Amino acid sequence: MEQPNTWHRGAPPSHRLKHDSRAIVSALVLDGDEFGIADEVDELLSIWASHLAKNQLRRRYYDGENVLKDLGISIPPSLRNIETVVGWPKKAVSAMASRSRFDGFTVGDEALSAQVDQLVRRCNLKRKYKQACESELIAGCDFVTLSKGDVGEPPVIVVTHSAEDGAAKWSERLGRISSGLVIMHYDDSGAPDELALYTDEATYHVDGRDAITVARMAHRMGRPLMEALAYNPTESQPLGQSRITRAVRFITDSGVREALRTEISAEFFTSPQKYLLGVDSDPFENRTRWEAYIGNIFTVSQTEDGSTPTFGQLSQGSMQPHTDYMRALAARFSGETNVPVSQLGVIHDNPSSAEAITQANEPLIMEVTDLNEGNGESLVTIAKMALAIANDATLDTYDALQIAANFKNPLMPSIASQADAMVKIASVVPEFAATEVFWEQLGFGEDMRQKVVQQMGANANQRAILSLMGGGTQAVTQ
Repeated sequence: MEQPNTWHRGAPPSHRLKHDSRAIVSALVLDGDEFGIADEVDELLSIWASHLAKNQLRRRYYDGENVLKDLGISIPPSLRNIETVVGWPKKAVSAMASRSRFDGFTVGDEALSAQVDQLVRRCNLKRKYKQACESELIAGCDFVTLSKGDVGEPPVIVVTHSAEDGAAKWSERLGRISSGLVIMHYDDSGAPDELALYTDEATYHVDGRDAITVARMAHRMGRPLMEALAYNPTESQPLGQSRITRAVRFITDSGVREALRTEISAEFFTSPQKYLLGVDSDPFENRTRWEAYIGNIFTVSQTEDGSTPTFGQLSQGSMQPHTDYMRALAARFSGETNVPVSQLGVIHDNPSSAEAITQANEPLIMEVTDLNEGNGESLVTIAKMALAIANDATLDTYDALQIAANFKNPLMPSIASQADAMVKIASVVPEFAATEVFWEQLGFGEDMRQKVVQQMGANANQRAILSLMGGGTQAVTQ
């Protein structure tokens, strides 16, 4: 039984995960646990449950659904329920993810290169990488699983999974995942009732939706058919760290409070407080405050002693302190995430030149470069496993295969500047202009590069044939 291509994502209540997540394991033990996987499933479910609350918290910040943390000083109780959103955590993720653009593989073997390109297209790996990269930056890692396709499906099925739906154990000795688990379905209460376990020898599909069933799918890969895309891994956190750190969340909370204070202050700013002195009674008792405020003409009679009431207006509060504080928060956020302040929706001095813009983005570009290097290694492993599955071979078969994952330039230079640099290189090395790398560096996509190279090859063949024909005609004439 192969994994389905669609996955139901639930929102399990964290206070009941510990109890509900063990339902499948208990049933496996009662059924005799014929495959001996109950302990492994139990351990991985415990790892998943222990990280779920924090992963869901990061997701809420990414979605702008974090709850207002009111200090109880400046915000009136009646206005605390106003929906206020600050999208900076999403910007911290998207600013990096948008610059990490997977662009296929370069394979040393020509025949295998065509097969890898076909697998990339049929698995929609480029689109799936974009989705996985976003989830990787939110939670710190994203899991990619592989399986053999059924009849009518692609030869290899590649599926990406958020850390909210999976867990893995890391082997420091082997430098890879030793076993992993993905939750495929949740019941109505939010408890997992269908999952897949990945080990060195097999993949197990455990279905507890009706009766407990376990299907074992053996493989010869010698490692789990599961790979992790990890952002900024360390020795203590080999499966990566989230971009939505505690500092990011704290600054975002301050930004949400300030955004709400600014909104409230703006209301008072547009409706300044006025006063009327020297009146015997309220002259506007028959009008609402709003009618009194928007009225074009109103009259107030003199008092009994003949004095004239005095009308005045209190000075308006300035909005500048709010603007300055929000700018300060944006600068702190930029320092934590390397996202330029100008991208955070705050008025800021714009860079005056292309060099200044590049310099402002340089720290972020360096982070994206590191991200691409780490993800590139994982993608190469995924490509080799996909080849092994498609060709019914072992992973060792492709150990010596020269393969590299390609990413577009994270600097995202303009076509004019990139073309200028490539033309200068080609003027020194003319043969470079005839390579696919030349067109790749110009910013052309994979499909366009292939068309260009094919057309250039066809034109070269045509010129060679015409040359031969011309030479033959000349020989006959002589």
